[in-house]
Amino acid sequence: MQKKIGIAYIYLNRFVVGADDKKIRVYNYNTLEKVKEFEAHLDFIRSIVVHPKDPLILSCSDDQTISLWDYEKNFSLVRTYDEHKFYVMKIAINNKDYNMFASASMDQKIKIWSFTSPNSHMTLEGHTKGVTSIAFCPLNDKPYLASGSDDRTVKIWDYTNKHCVFTFEGHEDNISSLCFHPELPILISSAEDHTCKFWNVNVFKLEETKVFGYETIWDIGSQPSQNMIALGCEEGIIVLKMGSDQPLATFK
Repeated sequence: MQKKIGIAYIYLNRFVVGADDKKIRVYNYNTLEKVKEFEAHLDFIRSIVVHPKDPLILSCSDDQTISLWDYEKNFSLVRTYDEHKFYVMKIAINNKDYNMFASASMDQKIKIWSFTSPNSHMTLEGHTKGVTSIAFCPLNDKPYLASGSDDRTVKIWDYTNKHCVFTFEGHEDNISSLCFHPELPILISSAEDHTCKFWNVNVFKLEETKVFGYETIWDIGSQPSQNMIALGCEEGIIVLKMGSDQPLATFK
């Protein structure tokens, strides 16, 4: 099962970090000054996301909860979501509906929530081990949510009807991260088998497998305007351009 030391996301001229010490810290990235620090959870913080429009931040934790914070009100706690029964590993906001977000938990469940209610309005079940990662598809014609699990599979769900559209198999260890390409019908997955796989979600087939030699890839991010993908690995950072055989840059 993956362990993350810290997670950072940028909003305004700040970046926010969650860590294993249960605290959230906020820094000014121009001055590097720490502007806020508070204990946010009772156990390791696994994931943080910033709302694209509203002054809201979500955090999730091994304490089995998701917390919603208002950063315009000095990070006051707006709401706690507490339906999961084991570690909450990942949260993701739907980029086609900013009122919807999903959570992945080691209780083998994926839950769909809204920012306006403390109760989930959908639960997706099908993985046989804990769910470690989730990602919403940005393409308008695909109401898809991808999930990755310690059962070594990646599932594609239609979140409008709770239907599992397809299950990708091929990784030989726990799934560690997922990311949809922002413009192409490609889902990128990584696992503790040290591989990165590129799946076509139009025809549901594996397009390519890459091994970079930087051990496990724990996180994947995309940059749409320049067609770039960043991989956060156990032993460094890799920047890729889709379609290229070699990384654009590596950092150790």
